[in-house]
Amino acid sequence: MSTETTLRRSVGTAAATATSAGLAFAAIDYLGVVSILAYAPGATAAFAILVGGLIVVLVSAIFSELNGLYPSAAGIRLYLGRAVGNRTALSVTFTYMTTVILVIAADAFLIGAAVRHVLHEPSALAYVWIVVLLGVALAANLRGVRMASWVQTIVTYTVLVGTSVLSIIAIVHVGGAFRQPFNIFGSGSFSGIQAIAFALFLYAAFEWVTTTAEEARRPQVITRALFIAPVLIWIVSTLFALALAHLVPYGALHHSATPQLLLGTRALGTVGEMWMLALTVLTALNTFNGGFLVASRFMYAAARENNLPRPFAKLNMNAVPWVAVTSLTVVSAIVAALVFATGQWLMLVSVGAAIECAIYAIGSLCVVRLRARVTSDRPFRMVFAKPLASFGVVLFSALFLATAFADPKDSRRFSVVPFLIIAVLGFFATLYVALVVPRLERAAAARNAERRPTRRPPRPGTGPDEPVAGRVDELP
Repeated sequence: MSTETTLRRSVGTAAATATSAGLAFAAIDYLGVVSILAYAPGATAAFAILVGGLIVVLVSAIFSELNGLYPSAAGIRLYLGRAVGNRTALSVTFTYMTTVILVIAADAFLIGAAVRHVLHEPSALAYVWIVVLLGVALAANLRGVRMASWVQTIVTYTVLVGTSVLSIIAIVHVGGAFRQPFNIFGSGSFSGIQAIAFALFLYAAFEWVTTTAEEARRPQVITRALFIAPVLIWIVSTLFALALAHLVPYGALHHSATPQLLLGTRALGTVGEMWMLALTVLTALNTFNGGFLVASRFMYAAARENNLPRPFAKLNMNAVPWVAVTSLTVVSAIVAALVFATGQWLMLVSVGAAIECAIYAIGSLCVVRLRARVTSDRPFRMVFAKPLASFGVVLFSALFLATAFADPKDSRRFSVVPFLIIAVLGFFATLYVALVVPRLERAAAARNAERRPTRRPPRPGTGPDEPVAGRVDELP
């Protein structure tokens, strides 16, 4: 298909919400709840998750306003460009795009760990499972946005409902009192703040749904998804945290890569373990499928604007940027293989979480600046936008520093490794923008010059002031 083919507006509220919630609620969220329990023991974790969710409402409002101004697959590049300059915006957005690959790779490792734990299979065979799931997500995406959205909707809601039901069974079916029902400072003076910081990461990446703005049936679809998805994540994560606090001692959870399997076993024995294994495998589909859906649309828009090579803007017969989707699949498989070989999935999570906090801070800054620079009507307007967005700049900048300079294996220790990795990613993104993007822009300008209409040379005996009857512009 030609690059003039456009994306199709087929995404409704249910599918957009599933895309948003599915990207955030990956297998890593089960471990995220355990991290919260380390600082907010027992049922207190539910309070931390609630506070994190309230902070995320601010993020929802920020990205709803920005998406309303620029409802495009390249929206983040557009509003960043207006706020901080086009070159800086491109460097930031290309660095930001790596979070999708990081989340997919980390989730792949955890799913492989769950498969090995239950089925006692070697790492190589567990990796085959991941490749197959990546292939399923690729096939669904290549069939078109309707098929990808249908898969995302079914799988995401199955994971959310299945996790909630088993958590309720664990709470109700197994009697006994909750351990440490409310002890917000149970692990030290700053434990409550640290618990809330980890709770915020349960919702990370939900805002990527804004890249599907050009495929939403109505502009309001994305705004609804941005507010509904965090509520769903809050409900499921709270129930899961309460169930873990009720049934499983923290000593058994510490250093475990499969807390959801421990909960399933405590609640329903082998049936519960297989139940949670099935849901864990399904989280791969909602993460892989949703990641390909949103990241490929950003790559498509970037290529359309001559910031990526032209093949990434090619659409197949189903209006899917197939080169972008296929490339994401291959890169995800390679990064997942590296994670399987090294076991450094925690580092990916730390880097991805830090980049998310940085983007939230930058998004807050964009709202502050664009309120003064852009006077056009907004489909969605934040209340108290400037003070709230200014607060967001400070809050998320602090969380970025706390995450980027923390040891991913022990958040109480200092480490510069996550920050250095982010710096390297940013350096290569900046280098690409400085060296490659100008060449792509010059090539695009040359192509446009060749396509411009030309006029026939004047006939002999006619001057410039003597119009030739019937003369028309001649297209090449």
